[in-house]
Amino acid sequence: MKTKSKLLSKLFFAIVLASALQPSWAEKQCMPSENWFIPADNTIKTKTNFSATLPSKGIILLGEHHANESHHIWQLDIIKTLHKKQDNLIIGLEMLPRSSQQALDDWIAGKLSKDQFIEASGWLNYWSFNFEDYFPILGYARKNRIPLIALNVSHELLQGIKQVGWQAVPENHREGISDPAKPLEGYIRKLAKSFARHGKPGAPIDKMAFLHFLQQQLVWDRAMAEAIDKAKAKSENNLIIGLMGSWHIIDKEGVPHQLNSLGHPKVTTLVPWSEHLDCAAVNPAFADAIYGMQLQ
Repeated sequence: MKTKSKLLSKLFFAIVLASALQPSWAEKQCMPSENWFIPADNTIKTKTNFSATLPSKGIILLGEHHANESHHIWQLDIIKTLHKKQDNLIIGLEMLPRSSQQALDDWIAGKLSKDQFIEASGWLNYWSFNFEDYFPILGYARKNRIPLIALNVSHELLQGIKQVGWQAVPENHREGISDPAKPLEGYIRKLAKSFARHGKPGAPIDKMAFLHFLQQQLVWDRAMAEAIDKAKAKSENNLIIGLMGSWHIIDKEGVPHQLNSLGHPKVTTLVPWSEHLDCAAVNPAFADAIYGMQLQ
């Protein structure tokens, strides 16, 4: 993955411009409670009407704010709806790295108790969010023998990218991940803003540190996209559901963009509303549909 200096320079300038790029039409409204908002045509659909439009094959990405229990309840509801349409279902999890795949396989096969799965998967060491919020999804998958796939990579790989950059990571330490597709400029703006917020106010931005941060995020997205692509290759008629943070989905600039580069241009993106999102940031490409959660 080569990042050109010209593109990198745009990133920092984009931090200043980002607030001016918010669409004014979205400032006048927010999400309808317990209904679906379709950004592309500015319409609202009921749960029943929208469920009928969901595809029975392909790839569907479900966003989440990791610490929001209601988002995981929503995800399970969507999974149940889709399972009625498609028996050939696979669920991908951002929450675990590839090294946890055997534990997921053993869980689905009924070989592990709950506590044994937590230990075997390394859940508590890898994912800092409440296991109990995710357990109903894992339990439903096990009961119905729905395969679960680990989408993520190790903390060690991400830390290595932070320290030396993606190109300096040895091939045998890349966990099979290929070079990510070139990022979209909108995604770069978001990452630049996020990076700037975590720095000291008024301090100059470390461009190399930002470059490594950008590469971390791109490899993270690429890893999840490649795992989904591999699962999809098993059958043209299956349906892959990816569970991941909404940040990786919004505006189709993260994982959807990487999936597009792998030959999957038609990826359905569904995002539950969150107090961490801003109505002013919603645009026609924000997601295929947004569910109006009742904010906690």
